[in-house]
Amino acid sequence: MGDHETPDPGELDQIREKIDDVDRRLVALLAERAGLVEEVVHYKRAHHMGVVDRSREDRMLARIADVAKDAGLDPRVAQQVLRTIIDGFTLLEVEELGPDS
Repeated sequence: MGDHETPDPGELDQIREKIDDVDRRLVALLAERAGLVEEVVHYKRAHHMGVVDRSREDRMLARIADVAKDAGLDPRVAQQVLRTIIDGFTLLEVEELGPDS
């Protein structure tokens, strides 16, 4: 048929199913992360620590850039996603512990 083959809608559906599977796995990982964050909240509460640790966040963002590069992913995407995750979980920590003084 040359350069203008008739698209196969089933092929697109298969790719989308794979994306949906990846999204389910991402949610499972976020749920696992939530459990670990809960452990951090308990630790911080027991030790009267503040919620936000900017130096830790900076180290996480630098590390994720390296991990992304090694995986062939644009590090800006990985850092943006991790920043969103950090912000989301920080919000949950603030709700649990109260804002830093």
